[in-house]
Amino acid sequence: MSDQKINYLITGICTFHWNADFHKFCEVCNFDPNHAYSKEKWQQWQQFVSGIKAFDQNTLAKLVEAGYQLAP
Repeated sequence: MSDQKINYLITGICTFHWNADFHKFCEVCNFDPNHAYSKEKWQQWQQFVSGIKAFDQNTLAKLVEAGYQLAP
């Protein structure tokens, strides 16, 4: 995966995280904001973004490439 694609992915994720609240998250994902499942997914989304932000773009690109090389 090219650096451009990794950057596109990271930028999209981080921009949505920065600008969207729980209700926008539910709207985009077609979740009912009053359902416990939606709140669980929102928490998982928050954890996912924290995990992504813990790595620099170069490291993420290396990990993605290594994953493709290991795939059957």
